[in-house]
Amino acid sequence: MNLKITGLRLEVTPSLREYVETKLERVTRHVDNVVGISVTLSVDKLVQKAEVNVHLA
Repeated sequence: MNLKITGLRLEVTPSLREYVETKLERVTRHVDNVVGISVTLSVDKLVQKAEVNVHLA
């Protein structure tokens, strides 16, 4: 499984990367054929967004 984490206007720290990985373990537990996951984290003033795209085979 490929995991790509991108930060828009923020730095992806090791602790933030670990947090995202632990949350995504739930997805891989329930779905067997996950090929890749791309995560985009963004911050715009007070709005924080997380966009997750899961690619299945």
